[in-house]
Amino acid sequence: MFDSLVKKTIGNESGMVSILSLMTLVILTVAGVVAITISNNETGIVRNEQIAAIDFYEAESGLNDARVNYNNWLDNDFLTEAQTAANSTFDTIAEDEHGNPLATVRARCIENNNSGDVTPIFNNVADEMPAMAHIGNPPEGSGYSLKYFESRRYSLTATSGSGNTIVQAGVWKVFNKY
Repeated sequence: MFDSLVKKTIGNESGMVSILSLMTLVILTVAGVVAITISNNETGIVRNEQIAAIDFYEAESGLNDARVNYNNWLDNDFLTEAQTAANSTFDTIAEDEHGNPLATVRARCIENNNSGDVTPIFNNVADEMPAMAHIGNPPEGSGYSLKYFESRRYSLTATSGSGNTIVQAGVWKVFNKY
């Protein structure tokens, strides 16, 4: 009798298909939820990278605009003020072809303070321009005579329209000594 009960219990398969189907359904549902979550996270990462790239390109285009159109900021008023004020700055807004603002650009003379460091432009943001004299000799290999010419160094700092990206470059311009 005991043998027949064991054989009957082991050989009983009624309801097993329902349990296996339910377990398979639960596993597939969990896998689907995990796949959707990962997909949403990846989409967010791509979107953030795209926004960061756009911010960088806006700031960089503002910087390049200031380099190419240096006559917009490197004018007589700026040069005169730069000779009298140690930290004179000039702010301008770079725009795209439709007049939409891309970046804010700040130009100033590179001057080192008494400690040998460059005075920061923005609050709590280190200025990465090297400490050097504003007026000096033309760069080596530039073709300008040391006797007749001098170079003046400037810092250009472009901030993207959102304010999340700052790009900075040092530029120089050669002037006649006389």
